[in-house]
Amino acid sequence: MKKPVMVVGGGIAGIQASHDLAEMGVPVFLVESTPSIGGRMAQLDKTFPTNDCSACILAPKVTSCFNHPLVKTLSFSDVLEIKGEAPEMTAVVKRKPRYVSEDLCKGCNDCISACPIKVKSEFDMGVGERKAIYKPFAQAVPNKVVIDKKGSSPCKYQCPAHLDAHAYVSLAGEGRYEEALQVIRRTTPFAGVLGRVCLHPCESNCTRQYVEEPISIAAIKRVVVDAVKKQGKMTGIKVTGEAKESKVAIVGAGPAGLNCAYKLAIEGYKVTVFEALPVAGGMLKVGIPDYRLDKSALAEEVKLIEDMGVEIKLNTAIGKDFTLEDLKAAGYAAIFLAVGAHKDMKLGISGENAKGVISSVDFLRELNLGDKTKIGEKVLIIGGGNVAMDAARSSLRLGCDVTVVYRRTRDEMPANEWEVEHAIEEGVKFMYLTAPMEVVETDEKVSGLKCVKNKLGKADASGRRRPEPIQDSEFVIEADCIVTSIGQYTATEDLEAAGFNVFNKKGINCNKSNMQTNIEGVFVGGDAMRGPATMVEAVADGNMVAKSIINYLEKKNDPIEPFLLPQTKIEDVEIKAFQKEARAKMPMISLDKRTTTFDEVELGYSEEQGRAEAQRCVDCSICCECRMCEEACQAKAICHEQQEEILEIPISSVVLASGYDVTKDIPPEFGYERYKDVVTSLEYERILSAGGPYAGHVQRPSDGKAPERIAFIQCVGSRDKQCNAEYCSSVCCMYAVKEAMITKEHLPTCKDIDIFYMDMRSYGKDFDKYIESGKTKYKLNFVRSRISGVERDNDGQMVVTFVNENGVQDTSKYDMVVLSVGMNPKSENIALFDKTGIKTDKHGFVWSHEFNAPETSKDGIYACGVAAGPKDIPETVIEASAAAASAAKMAQLREIDLYNDYSTFFQEEIAVPMRDVSKEPVKVGVFLCHCGVNIGGYINIKELLEYSKTLPFVVYAEQFLYTCSVDAQKIIADKI
Repeated sequence: MKKPVMVVGGGIAGIQASHDLAEMGVPVFLVESTPSIGGRMAQLDKTFPTNDCSACILAPKVTSCFNHPLVKTLSFSDVLEIKGEAPEMTAVVKRKPRYVSEDLCKGCNDCISACPIKVKSEFDMGVGERKAIYKPFAQAVPNKVVIDKKGSSPCKYQCPAHLDAHAYVSLAGEGRYEEALQVIRRTTPFAGVLGRVCLHPCESNCTRQYVEEPISIAAIKRVVVDAVKKQGKMTGIKVTGEAKESKVAIVGAGPAGLNCAYKLAIEGYKVTVFEALPVAGGMLKVGIPDYRLDKSALAEEVKLIEDMGVEIKLNTAIGKDFTLEDLKAAGYAAIFLAVGAHKDMKLGISGENAKGVISSVDFLRELNLGDKTKIGEKVLIIGGGNVAMDAARSSLRLGCDVTVVYRRTRDEMPANEWEVEHAIEEGVKFMYLTAPMEVVETDEKVSGLKCVKNKLGKADASGRRRPEPIQDSEFVIEADCIVTSIGQYTATEDLEAAGFNVFNKKGINCNKSNMQTNIEGVFVGGDAMRGPATMVEAVADGNMVAKSIINYLEKKNDPIEPFLLPQTKIEDVEIKAFQKEARAKMPMISLDKRTTTFDEVELGYSEEQGRAEAQRCVDCSICCECRMCEEACQAKAICHEQQEEILEIPISSVVLASGYDVTKDIPPEFGYERYKDVVTSLEYERILSAGGPYAGHVQRPSDGKAPERIAFIQCVGSRDKQCNAEYCSSVCCMYAVKEAMITKEHLPTCKDIDIFYMDMRSYGKDFDKYIESGKTKYKLNFVRSRISGVERDNDGQMVVTFVNENGVQDTSKYDMVVLSVGMNPKSENIALFDKTGIKTDKHGFVWSHEFNAPETSKDGIYACGVAAGPKDIPETVIEASAAAASAAKMAQLREIDLYNDYSTFFQEEIAVPMRDVSKEPVKVGVFLCHCGVNIGGYINIKELLEYSKTLPFVVYAEQFLYTCSVDAQKIIADKI
């Protein structure tokens, strides 16, 4: 068979060229950058000068091209480079991920209905909307969906556990709380807890901050849980995996251990959690005060884990109640050390062991276990982290006079800003640039703290300026209780006593790539590995350890980190399109209650507040990865982990039919993008279209009202030096007249349509008669003029200021203004042209020989349609056929074995087993291709023909006889 030709562009030019080549027996790779072929013609309502339905003309061409057995359509793909010389060229093509299997997708649209994300539709030119998973239009070919992703959402990217924050926020914004909870539970059972205590690093990366303030992402989790409870739809969590024989032991019932248990239980593993304390939850239970976390929320979510079959053994301490050997003897195949960091660091000063000096960990533990005894009249808190703030605010609620002593300034405090603010609001005092030197004792009890004043020096390893003592600045602060909170660590004694010798000088001996220690089958994570960290970091570690344990037990090598795309770039988001909206203020109990009770301070958003806050999301990454499309897809076609693919395809020649971009360089005086009722001609085409966002009802975008007066302004972005487009775009005059005619047909109540023009370029093809028909039959008004500007008056009318042909300035009012914008060269082709050495004219259109078109500056590359300069559809089709004829000549210079040389690219067409072939009458050519027949005649054609005895052997494809080898022709001819 002849060597293939690559056609770049799936508009009418590319479709015509591809079909012509295929009909000549030349295999074609049709590469289109968008998800569907059809190009700009698919967006048109009707075509001039006949005003026939554009879709009716285009659809048969699209179908015959796409279904032709010699055309392989690579939609949603880009040509990166064309290497070599004709006819021995190689095209480098990038197949962009659709995140959907084209083979499995049925085009049923169930996934589209399930998607919560709405964005402007490119096919409808931004006038209408589409979902994140979509088909460009109803009749798209291929009739498959595609998912639009700009990358991983910044909130998800920043989250240590990579929670799908964008997803649950989007679903909550639609009031789909059950599904939002389902999304959160993919990562953790602790939706309610995280909704209260998460320090939300995601918000620091939220794109909304570039509009005004980040979304309250963490608090929306609480909204979701509260709403599901209120609706009475709270359910348990299903175990989806088959029951496994392997048992796993987890030491520590904190967030890392419990999340690991949760993930393992979902997969069907038998899990036992050993906890030294009398309660489960770790620091969530004994480290976080009640005013920050209602412990009933924690208890409910711990019970979810237990209900999945996880056994939690309380009051069971490592080194005291069991050892490593005990766990192995009990048959545990893997062990996770999630023991946390429950020891406070020492100050290293004299007197710190005096009565009245207590650690923040011990203080908060006793408090959370029920001991709310006042610890002193005057309490000093040493430290500046979040635990220090918890200790300070808790002491205040016990009736103490509380002062925080911190050696740097407030700017260097590691505590979160809002924690410090709340402490100050409640009455906690702060002494900055103050360092403890010695605990002062009276009668073996604390009576004060000797301190020294500091100044800030150069930055240390933490990036903060180092505190330096000021000479002779010592002083004493009176106190009867000192709470130390300068850091925590993991106690090693009990672990080592139990046989877990996993420590070295740097801490835990751990392989960070799989969380495994130096002991076979023993893993570590959470605070024991990281040091004191946040709850969401513990959740992340628990999840990764669970994956590592599964890999270990099942001898797999799957990645333990969640799959992520690169983070969405802020420059890829249209920030200016969003109006400022204030972040919802968190409702709180009264200040009096805050200082005298341990009642939860934050009340949580109401459902109405939560939805409004969620709707502030700018959907910066388009797809939120909620995976509701997966739930809806019965064909299992969705694949969110799909990667781009680079293909290198041998070809003989190239037809460039890449089309054009609509002019975007519109002078500001025309009011475009400032006023909704100023639209471009292609946007108006979608308004007119029966398949458009308004179903063919002509209406103003601003208010939906039917316009009574419309102005069309010609030559916008064409014949204009200011726009670097001195050329005429060829079609603007005609399609303005066409759209004006259709408007009159669709909207008889439209009283006046004025077309402002410099001159009408309607020569040839009887276009002058078409314009005359507009004047006489449709009563269109043609105003020869130059436009000065378009403004909106106080009544919402668009005021067009112009200078008429007599040089007199005038104005006229309209309900809508349609700008006849021109054609620009396709911007995405610039890199390809530069790399391949294809010359362009001064405007950027492909240069072709003046007397030998469609040849370009590079042998074997041909240009047609608007890729080579502005033109209308009939001229484009003629050029496409000419380019196809030229490419066919080049293709005949070398024949190839289609099956052996190109089976990778034609796999779905030629690798279908014979027994699966339909027994309906088929064309010989299609039949050969679909049965895996080598067109060159090297596969058993006799077997094929024997199989075909039951078929009416109808021949419509003469080109197959022409392109088959001589032997194959003889066999087929004999059969016929």
